[in-house]
Amino acid sequence: MNDELFTINVNLAGHRFPLTINRSDEQLYRDAAKNLKEKIDSYRERHAQLPYETVLVMAAYHFAIETQELKCKEDVGPVVEKMDLLNKELDKYLKELQ
Repeated sequence: MNDELFTINVNLAGHRFPLTINRSDEQLYRDAAKNLKEKIDSYRERHAQLPYETVLVMAAYHFAIETQELKCKEDVGPVVEKMDLLNKELDKYLKELQ
């Protein structure tokens, strides 16, 4: 079974974390760790004068914003569906008037 649990070690901001995950999620976790490292490195490069803790907060905030953007995009789905339904009803009504 591909969803068996196993442990991977990821390095986040200089700390090693052993994580027990589903094997099928391994790439997701490794990609997330890589993305975090790249974002931290990017902020450290641009803001070398800032304390490391501040850079970590900035990286966390960046990903929090991305998460909120995705949630907002997901929340639009029901509205679009309702608008499509109303649009169809309006088209039907206008055809009946002609």
